[in-house]
Amino acid sequence: MKKSLRVSAVGVLMGLASWAVAAVDLPSRADLPYTPDSPLTTDSPITRDSASNIDIYTADQFTYDDNLYRLPSYTDVTAVAGPLATRADSFNSISLGGDGRWFSDSQEFGLNFRADENRFTHNDSLNNVSGKGNLEWDWRLQTDWSGQVGVSYYRGLANFADTGYYARDVVQREDYFGTLRYQVGPHWAVYGGFVGADTGQTAVAEQSNDFHSNAGNAGIEFATSSENTIALDYRYTDATFPQDFVVGGALFNADYREDTARIILKYVFSAATELDASAGYLKRDYPVSNFATFSGDIWQAALKWTPTDNLQWVVSGWRQLTAYVEAQSDYFVSTGGSIAAVWAASDTLALSVGVTRENHDYINSSPSAVTFASRYDRLTTGQGRLVYSPTAYLNFKLTFRYDKRESNQAQFQYNDGVATASVTYMIRP
Repeated sequence: MKKSLRVSAVGVLMGLASWAVAAVDLPSRADLPYTPDSPLTTDSPITRDSASNIDIYTADQFTYDDNLYRLPSYTDVTAVAGPLATRADSFNSISLGGDGRWFSDSQEFGLNFRADENRFTHNDSLNNVSGKGNLEWDWRLQTDWSGQVGVSYYRGLANFADTGYYARDVVQREDYFGTLRYQVGPHWAVYGGFVGADTGQTAVAEQSNDFHSNAGNAGIEFATSSENTIALDYRYTDATFPQDFVVGGALFNADYREDTARIILKYVFSAATELDASAGYLKRDYPVSNFATFSGDIWQAALKWTPTDNLQWVVSGWRQLTAYVEAQSDYFVSTGGSIAAVWAASDTLALSVGVTRENHDYINSSPSAVTFASRYDRLTTGQGRLVYSPTAYLNFKLTFRYDKRESNQAQFQYNDGVATASVTYMIRP
């Protein structure tokens, strides 16, 4: 049972770490609070020697949000969201999902999916169906060649704070990707990859943020040991927006080309301490609207410290150019840091806590920056989570999150508290 405990604790930590660096990486980290979290499982770590398996689960989550539309305290919610809208509300999410792995001698196939029916108590015009899924093939050829091929899908209610649109707007995103790695020798490897993404929104007023991108990368990696590596990496991104939008009274085309060069480092100081870091330079050009060119340094780092089997800390910092998934034309430089910890109190109980603080400096091409001459936000977030897993099949979770946004534009300032309670039942055929 103690082995299950450690895996459970790591699962909590991974979810918390993803939350703590929410603005670092556009494709996978966005603030989408109305999609229930994935269930925490207590499976043993899966390796290529594991037996093929699939787990089916069902879950129910209840959420209370005291500032559903992310509005300043002085704003009349009925004036912007309709006469039946309420500032605070609760909603219930019923979920059905699955997670499977299938193995052969040198291949691994993975499938996970989840569908959620979300129903609000008062603001029932926001009722929606959300979900996500991922299909992945992890392949190997002899001992030198390896890689991944896969697709992923996400659907969820857009965050009102990011769009400023106070009605139902469901954002959908599909990603397809492939990677290739060749081990040249015991220390050297070369790699490359491709990622395509399509994002669409159901609200007509927000479809100027519909988005398509193609990105590729290539790099060379040197391993000083089995655990420590350093790599040089180049990445390009071509992005197109099907619709132009109005900026400063004129049409603006947000299509861009981005080039990034980075050094990537992984260093294990000891069995308890590990550093993952990268630093580089990013340049973005807007071929049709060249006044919006951006360039600058980017970096991120995460230091993990595991002083005991039951306790782990993660300290992170970053400076990245990014955007939220439902407002992809509104780019900003995110600079911030976070600290998060998870403590496995017993064989069945785990507690995680974390705090993050970041500054958002919107670049010249962002609609927010142009509309208001400038926009600068500061976000502070704290979160705590309690997970109780009395058996490998049953999981209870309580979470509380508090967000505070300060801004030089008063309409973007708000405070928000969200509390959730969920139960997940795992079915193992």
